[in-house]
Amino acid sequence: MSSKSRIRLFKTIGFKITLWYSLSVVVILLIAGSFLYFRLKHKLIKEVDRVLLDESVEILQESSGDEYIQNDIKITIEKMSSDKKFHKISVRLLDVEENKFITSKDFFNPDAQIYEESITKAEERGESTFETIRFEGMSFPYRVLTIPIHHGDSLKYILQISFYLKSTYKSVENIEENFIMLIPVFIILSIAGGWLIARNSLAPIENINRTTRKITASNLGMRLSPTHAGDELDELTKTINLMLNRLEESFRKIVQFTSDASHELRTPIASIKTGTEVILSKGRTAEEYRELHESNLRELEKITRMISDLLILLRSDSGIKNLHPKSFNLGNTLKELQDTFMLISETKKIYLSIDEISDIQISGDETLLRRVFSNLLDNAIIYTSPGGCVNISLEDREDEVIVRIEDTGIGISESDLGKIFDRFFRVDTSRSRETGGTGLGLNICKNIVELHKGKIEVKSKLGAGSTFEVTLPKDLTNS
Repeated sequence: MSSKSRIRLFKTIGFKITLWYSLSVVVILLIAGSFLYFRLKHKLIKEVDRVLLDESVEILQESSGDEYIQNDIKITIEKMSSDKKFHKISVRLLDVEENKFITSKDFFNPDAQIYEESITKAEERGESTFETIRFEGMSFPYRVLTIPIHHGDSLKYILQISFYLKSTYKSVENIEENFIMLIPVFIILSIAGGWLIARNSLAPIENINRTTRKITASNLGMRLSPTHAGDELDELTKTINLMLNRLEESFRKIVQFTSDASHELRTPIASIKTGTEVILSKGRTAEEYRELHESNLRELEKITRMISDLLILLRSDSGIKNLHPKSFNLGNTLKELQDTFMLISETKKIYLSIDEISDIQISGDETLLRRVFSNLLDNAIIYTSPGGCVNISLEDREDEVIVRIEDTGIGISESDLGKIFDRFFRVDTSRSRETGGTGLGLNICKNIVELHKGKIEVKSKLGAGSTFEVTLPKDLTNS
């Protein structure tokens, strides 16, 4: 394996999971093994202490009243030492001056002195003591029980019972050796198990990798197969599929937007081209040149307006929020718009009215909101026949305002209501082209209103007119 391949292997999640899993197993084994080792050793020593106490009771039962029958005790000690018991016990009985009195044949060290601490406890407190004593040349220590024996109120004898801990330590060492022998097996099993767990756990990620590499602009409809395991990777798969849904929808909109924009620009450009060709085809009168240039100018204005609208939508789609909010009087703005559109409505013989509007201060981008209401008034006048009416009203609520623009125009069918705010959509294509509409106005209105955290809705009946409602928060910063 090359060095680069090894580096890549060490960086993989599978390797890291396996490593941590194996290290965790090793640490757990070491902690558990150490605990079991010391716990077992402690329990076996406690068992030895219990045996020593039982043997001491058997020896002390040879006493009669306050006097010890020495020969009987000696016989009991010798019998205990020579008896083929599972536990080999050795005993000695000393007087308080530490002179040897009775000692079993196999006592571990007849010349060994009793520890001062043991004598103190025996004399002053009358307490028995357990000690683990090591002697030079001995591979294993002895467990020694020292018991004070009183005659009346005075200490007469000190009884010592010992147990060679070879069998105890051997049992512990055997278990320790077996455990150490098993550690490599456990480590190998943990590595294999960790690797299998990592591979199985990361298999969905490999599937995600393979599938996402195949997804291009031409096959955005591809989706990841969910595992239905209900785990985090299943959630990741669902999230990626939702992201792909949004990308596919966005890409579809971009393609549609590009197609529609190209289609819309083709007509005025073709008209300009035709007009220019007519101008160049032969000599014309000054009046004819003027008419052709005016026609080209109108088409150029359409293109300019469309490009301006497209730039607004592009900034909106890109998440660029060029808002310049400030406090302004919405009532005054609506009155100014009525005055602006009054001449147009009178020319078309349409009655433009406005309800009594109080001064209402709201926070927002006045320029953009003025464009919203201008577009709505412009549409209302365009789609209202001579003799019709257009009305502006303003409703003041606690934290928001509602602007309504009603007309008695051609109305919108129920099938078109859901598409009215789509880009390049026109209710009446022929009339829109005559008036120079691009089909972007209502979509721009919707984007501007949503930038202001408001909403725009329409109610309409075919042949009876339409009502557009714009709901805006009074304070943009707190909404």
